[in-house]
This record gives sequence, structure tokens and C-alpha cells, in this order.
Amino acid sequence: MNQALAIHITMRSPNLLRPHLTLTRIHRLIAWALGCLLAGCAVVGPPSIRNGRSVYNDAINDTNNQQLLMVIIRGRYSENASLLSVSSVTANVSVSTSTGLQFGFGNEGNYSGNLVPFSASAVYEENPTVSYTPVEGQKYLRQLTSPVSLSLLVPLSESAVDPGRLFTVLLGRVNDLANPLFVPSAVDPDPGFTRFVELASKLGQAEVLTWVDERPRGGSFTAVIHHFSPRYEAEVGEFLRLLSLPELSPGVSEMVIPVSQGPGDGAGERIVFTTRSVYDLMEIFSAAVDIPENDLASGAAIKYPPTGLVGNRLHIFRSRSEPENAYVAVKYHDWWYYIDKTDQPTKQFFQLLTVLWSATIAESTARAQKAPILMLPTSH
Repeated sequence: MNQALAIHITMRSPNLLRPHLTLTRIHRLIAWALGCLLAGCAVVGPPSIRNGRSVYNDAINDTNNQQLLMVIIRGRYSENASLLSVSSVTANVSVSTSTGLQFGFGNEGNYSGNLVPFSASAVYEENPTVSYTPVEGQKYLRQLTSPVSLSLLVPLSESAVDPGRLFTVLLGRVNDLANPLFVPSAVDPDPGFTRFVELASKLGQAEVLTWVDERPRGGSFTAVIHHFSPRYEAEVGEFLRLLSLPELSPGVSEMVIPVSQGPGDGAGERIVFTTRSVYDLMEIFSAAVDIPENDLASGAAIKYPPTGLVGNRLHIFRSRSEPENAYVAVKYHDWWYYIDKTDQPTKQFFQLLTVLWSATIAESTARAQKAPILMLPTSH
């Protein structure tokens, strides 16, 4: 992108062409012209940030979304997808100005219409350079396939408006309650896990159940149940029974339950989470793609078994023409694949996947070489 602003000012006056032009009038004319130049160059400085930052940010967000969706689509066809991370955007801004003043002496008829008594111009240029870092290697693969840690799950669940939805997406199991990504057609989702999600969301929204990171104080992760009696006493009791934890003792107003990461059950004393990886989420999202029947029949695309609680609410649509109501869309194999902007479950899943995927890329490229492999100037 190369942006330029040019201002050219011309003034003519018969008096300017006469020998008796005074210095005072020249000074006034120059001051007026410079004022016009300064007004025209107001795009430099803070206004240039206001005008440019949102444009760069929107472009990076849009292309990140498109890149991730393309990875999902190509994954359904068992095709590799190369990734490029935007490591930096450097915008070089320059301003150049010029002025000119010409006088004529003698008979006005000799030069009338040929001279430009005063001229001034200013040129503003912006020449960005975008630097990319390829996302690849063992560290990226390890980050991609590693289960989401409690250090991410706990703060996410505490800040989420609906923590139950987050648990449905990120948890494969909690104690003895299973939440598989894919299930045989004859098996229904575990109703116990569904009820756990409902209770965890209700108690969390009521500020009765709090997930705490105790590591800064030398501890670990805990679930604190407090201020529940008498209004939420029944729900707390059911929550504990679902997880095979000790029941409420008479007169107890607060419970602190250790939380750890699985696999394994709680052994009657703790909550054990088995979490999913970013790769797991990409697999379940790939299963939500509306693939042409002939590609499934021919074996060109992967066939997935029925999905569990997460996948049955996700949809990636396809269309022959570019969709007008798309949240994000990419073209692949003569089809447009897109997420409908009104499909909140899919948009929310995609947003969470984007956050976790970005964190994975950031971790894997944190110690990448200082000089990016690919640097592209965007000026013409």
C-alpha cells in the first residue's frame, strides 16, 4: 500500500508581477501558503495512527481467520496447509515539501500568463513492510497436540459468561463423566456430563463455584464452593454426587476441592480434568464441514463418525457463489466454504479455537530467528 497526499497552491495577482512588490506582502503570502500546507499535512502523526492502525489490524484479523478456516478445509481432504505468522508490520512515513516564488520585471505583457508567482506542494507517503515467520517444526507440533493446560482452562472458565460451554468444548472427561469427540451411532452422550455442565455453569454464574489458581501462593488449582446455603444447597449436593466427591457436612459453609489434570478419576477427593488439544478441536471442526457427497463417496475427503456434544452444533457451509452473510469465507475446489454470521455456536467455537491456536503459534515461534524469512514491502 502506498498512500500519497499532494497539495499544490497557485496564486496570481497582477501586482505580484510588478517591480514594486513589497516584502511585507510576500511574507503574508508565504505565511498563508504554509498554513495551507500544514493543514494538508495533518495526516502525519497521531491522525496517521488513527487512520492506519485499524486498517492493518482488520487486515491481519481477516487473513488469520481465513488462514485458519483454510487449514480446517484442507485437513478434511488430508492435504497439507502451510502457515505464515505475521511477525511485524513496519510503516515508514515520509513527508516532503517544496515552495517556489517567481518574479517578473519590465513590461507585464512580455510574461503575463507564463509565470506562476508562488507555488507550494507537500507529499505524504506511507510504505509498509510486512514480515512473516513460517509456523512449523517440532515445537509447533508439540504445542498443537498437547492438552490445554489448567493454567489456561482455569482463567478462561472464570472469565467466561457461560463456563459450561467452555467445559463442553475443552473437557474430554471430568472424573468418571465422559465427553467424547466422536461416538458410535448407538451411543448417546453421557447425561451425567451434560448435567455437570449445567450445574457448573449455574453455580459459576451465581458466584457459588470459583475456580482458583493457588500456584502463586505455593499451592495448585482448586475449586472453591462458598455462599451456597440455603439457596443453592441442593445444586451443590448434586454437583458433588455427580463427581463422586464427599457429600456436604452439616454446618459447612465452604469447601475447597483440589483440581488436577488427568487422565484418571477423582478417587473420591478431587476433581480431575482430562482436557483436549488444539488439534482435537481442529478435528471436530473439520468434521463440521459440508463436504460434497461425491468427494465423500470417492474417498477424496475424510468420513467422520457421529460427533458428540461439541460437534453436533457446528456448521461450516458451502456455496457456489461468494456468500454475502459470511463471518469468514474461503474459496476451495470451486466452492465457497464459510461460517454464517448468525450462527453463534459455530462463531463462538471458532473464536475460542482462534485464541488457542494463536497462543500455540506464539509459543512455537517465541524463539524464532530474529530475521524473518519472508519480508514483503507492500508499496507499488
